[in-house]
Amino acid sequence: MKITQLLSLVIVSAIVFSSCSNNETLLPEAEITNSLKSYKIKRDATGAYSLDYDLQENVKSDKVKNIETNTNEFHLYDSEFTTSKRQSEELLIDGDKLSIGFVDTRTNKRANITIEDDNISLAKTSAKNTKMLSEYSISSDEDGSFNLDFKVNNNVSVDFVYNEDLAIYEIHLEEGKSTGTDFSRSFSKIEGEKLKIDFVNHIKTSSKSTASRTYATKKRPRWVVSYDSEM
Repeated sequence: MKITQLLSLVIVSAIVFSSCSNNETLLPEAEITNSLKSYKIKRDATGAYSLDYDLQENVKSDKVKNIETNTNEFHLYDSEFTTSKRQSEELLIDGDKLSIGFVDTRTNKRANITIEDDNISLAKTSAKNTKMLSEYSISSDEDGSFNLDFKVNNNVSVDFVYNEDLAIYEIHLEEGKSTGTDFSRSFSKIEGEKLKIDFVNHIKTSSKSTASRTYATKKRPRWVVSYDSEM
C-alpha cells in the first residue's frame, strides 16, 4: 500500500513538473518597442523644413542619403552608450519633393513620409506666387495619431474637407473672410492604408470684376505617410 501511494506521488510530481516546464517554454518573449517614439516635421515662414524626433533609451540614429530613391533615411539601432533622445535635422527639398524614411533595425519596421511642396528659391522668384499658408507642422504621437498645426496669412478662409473618392484629407485655402490665423487638426491613420493630407490653394486668376472672377487650384504642400508594405 505504501509503495502504491509513493508511486502515485512520484507520477503526480512528474506531471506537475512537466506542466510547469511547458508553461515556461511557452511564455512569449518580451516585445521590442519601436525605436522611434515620435517626430515633428515643420515648415517655417521662410519655407525651410526641419525635423525633430524622439528616440527610446539607448537608441542611436544614423542619417543616410538613399541615392536610388532620393530619400533622407534615418537608421535606428541599439547603442550601448547613452545618447540624446531628442534629435534635430535641417531638411532640403530636392526639386519639389522631400522624402524621409525611418528604418528601425530593432523591429525591422520602416516609416516613410513624402512631401510635395514648392522649392524655396523658385517660390521666392516667382511673380505669380500668392502665399496663403504661412507655416505648418505635423507631429506623430506614440499612439499612432498625427497632429497638424498651421498658420495662414490674414484674410484667408479655411475649410476642412475629406475627399472620399481619393481618400485624402484636404485643407482648402482661399482669400476671403477669415475666422482666425491659427488652426489645428488631429488625424488617425488606418492600419494598412496611407495617410494623405493636401493643402488646396484656390488662387485667383482674374480680378477685374467679382462676376467674372475665376480660380485655379494648386495642391501644395501634399503629405503621404506610409509604413512597410503600404509604400
